[in-house]
Amino acid sequence: MRWSIIKNDFIKNKAINMALLFFIIFSSMLAVMSVLIAVQTFTSISDLYKVAAPPHFLQMHKGDIDEAKINKFMSENKLVTYSQIVNMLTVYGENINIVGNDYNYNLSDCRLDISLIKQNRNRDLLLDTNHKKVVLKDGEVGVPMLLKEQYHMEIGDHLILNINNTKKEFVIKEFILDSMMNSSMASSTRILISDTDFDALSNGSLKNEYLIEAYFDNQNDGETFKTLYQDAELPQNGQLVTYSIIFLMSALTDIVTVFLLFVVSIFLILVAFICIRFTIMTALEEEINEIGTMKAIGLNFRDIRGIYFNKYKVLSLLGVVLGYVIALISSSLFTGHISSTFGNMKLHPLSLILGLVANFIVFIMINHYCKKNLKKIKNITVIDALVNRNVFDKNKKSTKDGLYKSKKLSVNWLMGIREVLYGFKSWLIVLSVVSISIVMIMVPVNLLKTFESPEFITYMGSSQEDILIEIENGDKLEAKYSDVKKVLTNDPSINDYYEYKTIRVKVLNSDNVYTNMDIDSGDNAGNGLKYLTGKAPEGKSEIAISYINSNEIKKVVGDTITILYDGKEHTFNISGVYQDVTSGGNTSKSKYKFPTLPSNKYSFSVNLKDKNNVKNKSSEWGEVLGEGVNVDSMDEFINQTLGGVSKQLKTIVIVIIIIGSSLVMLITIMFLKLRLAKDFSEISILKAIGFSEEDIKKQYMIKVGGVSIMGIILGILLTNLIGESLVNVALSISGIGIKNINLITNSLIEYIVFPIVFIVLILIVISMVMRKTKKFEITSIIKE
Repeated sequence: MRWSIIKNDFIKNKAINMALLFFIIFSSMLAVMSVLIAVQTFTSISDLYKVAAPPHFLQMHKGDIDEAKINKFMSENKLVTYSQIVNMLTVYGENINIVGNDYNYNLSDCRLDISLIKQNRNRDLLLDTNHKKVVLKDGEVGVPMLLKEQYHMEIGDHLILNINNTKKEFVIKEFILDSMMNSSMASSTRILISDTDFDALSNGSLKNEYLIEAYFDNQNDGETFKTLYQDAELPQNGQLVTYSIIFLMSALTDIVTVFLLFVVSIFLILVAFICIRFTIMTALEEEINEIGTMKAIGLNFRDIRGIYFNKYKVLSLLGVVLGYVIALISSSLFTGHISSTFGNMKLHPLSLILGLVANFIVFIMINHYCKKNLKKIKNITVIDALVNRNVFDKNKKSTKDGLYKSKKLSVNWLMGIREVLYGFKSWLIVLSVVSISIVMIMVPVNLLKTFESPEFITYMGSSQEDILIEIENGDKLEAKYSDVKKVLTNDPSINDYYEYKTIRVKVLNSDNVYTNMDIDSGDNAGNGLKYLTGKAPEGKSEIAISYINSNEIKKVVGDTITILYDGKEHTFNISGVYQDVTSGGNTSKSKYKFPTLPSNKYSFSVNLKDKNNVKNKSSEWGEVLGEGVNVDSMDEFINQTLGGVSKQLKTIVIVIIIIGSSLVMLITIMFLKLRLAKDFSEISILKAIGFSEEDIKKQYMIKVGGVSIMGIILGILLTNLIGESLVNVALSISGIGIKNINLITNSLIEYIVFPIVFIVLILIVISMVMRKTKKFEITSIIKE
């Protein structure tokens, strides 16, 4: 009997039931999708790392090395279980040409440091997309996926290397996965060639760079080993990273993706539940006669609720099953970057299991929510249901506001405004959906704007200038420093510049153990950065430390730290804690120049008189200063570091804008259809007393448009109130060195473009749906 009732209800109320089913499918699909992407990201990285085996400690070094000394240190250190020294050959983008069937281009605009490498034996392996070790024949080359994402390349294309009178042509055989250097944040990438080709090129015409790698039983021993390695005065002319930093750089792009999709999923699930409540309440209002009749013949609350609840239980079960299937089918659309970066892996069993768990939770939540809303049946009396028919608005009083006396507003405006003002509760769904959609779109848009803004450099340990010059450590460090000083001193296009000297000292941490810390010193050190607490250092005995350093040594603003150099202990006061995503976040700043200590690195930040000349001037200086000196405009530096993240973020933002806009249109259609069904009698009466179809359409445009404008305003306010908090929570969890950012907004987009687009879309939808009122006639009511 109950199944017969459910079946008949499905046939009778197709529109309402289909709308409700759609919302349940939507909720389930998004919940499962978020879980699938999150789990797939971390399991894909873990699966890649199991085969590729990236090091727990990596020191890059340009220049000569004493392999025997390094191997002796590694073998004597109790933390090290395995170590290797990997030789690479340095090339530059301008030395590489890619030739395809209908294209031929140079990689001169590539900002990454490119190296040639041969395959390792057991660890730090370069893999194909199926996680198999790549073995190349002579004349073949494996190009990293990182380069493929930036340039158009195909298997079979020719890669021509031309450097120092050495010319060699290769055929692209494989696009490889590099477990260490798969992100633009790594600033380096490796191209794989055969052992024979590598040995042939290692004839002295190319410069060597080495990867000194160590492995431990406990991967977290990297920080401890770092201090031991640096104290042993082993090669250090290059970047030093630990396993945690390698993992973070690899996963950052997908972490941002997962965060945004998760936030969007929460918003959309919230919208879905709002819509579920609306459809249930509409169904109860539509069937109030049936409910009253069932109560009149003696059915109790549980029996009546059971009839409706069984229907919603069937709908929710069907919805979550379909949602789960759709999520599995469409998950590949959102995991493309994961597949290209970490391999074409099938959905992990854990993803499927946790997806089912998420689906079950959605099912339970929907059933509980439906049960809660169906409790309203308990308070319905037979008289209210069959006679009064105002069951859910019993306490509503007549309105005496004098608004009807207004001579400045037309009748259509008066009727539209009065209904919204005094029946506002029934219009909350439009307000909620529009405001949530605005927040859902604007938070990612503002985050993208922030990542691409020149101001983001202040979260990267640098003040905001036009050009950044960095001199790599090495035998020619001081000579290159003199060259840069000479160029900057004699160039009339410069407005001003600041120089910084990076030195290494020992700092006493909270465990009373000395650890190494790099300090950028100079007159402008620490100025112009984003501080969580405190301010830039001022005196010679003040120091500002990064957020990650603050956590590691457990010191805050106002504390003192003991710094050991020149064989003596010196006390510095912590003036501020700033944010930095570079160098693993382990940086610090001081105005004191440490004149007795040698420099590990020099950097300069330069301001030009003509801001339009930045790109040309950075290119000019790069050519003049040559190898060993990196010259980048601040825009290029940010793009090089966060380009991969921004590119993926752009894709997600476009998808979110489409979803948000479609959601508003779809919900408006569903709402209006249900609303028109409810207002059938009222509209028919209005037409009977002389209101035209155009009048009625105007009234609904005023109602929905007015509520939508309020929703847009509320959405903008919520974006400004909670947008930064949402982003900052995710950043704090990520551990990338940033805890708190100020989102940069585009006022034109936020306050003008999106509101206008939303209003236009909503008005178009209203105009389309309102054509249905042509069939509304007073005779239909009389016949009933």
